[in-house]
Amino acid sequence: MLKKLIALALLAAAFSSPGWINYARVPAQTASDDTFIVGILRADGVIAPFARYANRKWTNPWHKSKPDDQTNDQATIADLEKPWFQSFVKPSGEWYLWSPAGDAKTIKTSDAVQVCSHCAQVWGLTSDYPNQEKPEKNQCVRNLGTVLSEKKPARTMEKLTDASGDWKQMMTFLGPEFVRTESSGLLDTISHYTAQLPPAEERARKPLSILNLYRSQITDDGQLLFYFEASKEYPKPPDSNDVGCDNISLLGGWALRDAQGNLALLDSQFNPTDCDWKEGGRVLPFVILQLDGKTFAIVEEDSYEGESYTILEIRNDGVRRVLETYAGSC
Repeated sequence: MLKKLIALALLAAAFSSPGWINYARVPAQTASDDTFIVGILRADGVIAPFARYANRKWTNPWHKSKPDDQTNDQATIADLEKPWFQSFVKPSGEWYLWSPAGDAKTIKTSDAVQVCSHCAQVWGLTSDYPNQEKPEKNQCVRNLGTVLSEKKPARTMEKLTDASGDWKQMMTFLGPEFVRTESSGLLDTISHYTAQLPPAEERARKPLSILNLYRSQITDDGQLLFYFEASKEYPKPPDSNDVGCDNISLLGGWALRDAQGNLALLDSQFNPTDCDWKEGGRVLPFVILQLDGKTFAIVEEDSYEGESYTILEIRNDGVRRVLETYAGSC
């Protein structure tokens, strides 16, 4: 009996000792620290990092909000004094670009460099990406996709054409939704724009055009995610100042299709604009990431004279903006 009591006392001491507690916590901390950097691959082969994923959170680690910051400025990678990412990744390293099938292509980087982004400069890393496109004089290059500093489960958003059966299904699906969203959106639009449009009955008869349609598989059972941009154009009245520059109703958004082929709208954004596209924002979706039980989309959002890189969380009941990083404007 005495031996049994001594054994129990020793066991209790072992569980309550500081050494035991520290040992038990280490694996949990290590498992949750899934850290990498995400960047944009440009046509000139330069990678422009813009965000960090660590401890299940997306951040701009260089951006520190101040308590007295009344303007609530967004984080930007434009015109920073030095490369913000130099304490997280080495100039010489490997990054990964994904195909629609989910295969990763390795891209090797070498030196830090500044490149143009509209009227600003951003820091990036030169790479061995093949067939690099040199920017023309006083011009910046286009962006090609998203790259990660570590291999993670990812799929790109594939751009579809009007020959796709998914294109035709989306046209049918978006018809009634466009009419409803346009009617609702015009209630909050400036009266000058609304007054130039034909009556609702005439707008409903106007043919719908899909400008862009992207698709990615997000589950093994065949669930698909779509990003769409659809529009209708209306001639301006003869007495307007810019006849010939049609008014445009633009609808962009996300839709989910289940394994049975049923579509559901997750999110949509109505923008009234005209032929110069000053008011209508456009989105270029790059890649879908599945991390820690969540699904994220990384997209480029283009304004009239600027762009930003945004991380969205795709949920079954909608789309949530997680992090937005400005990347230069004029």
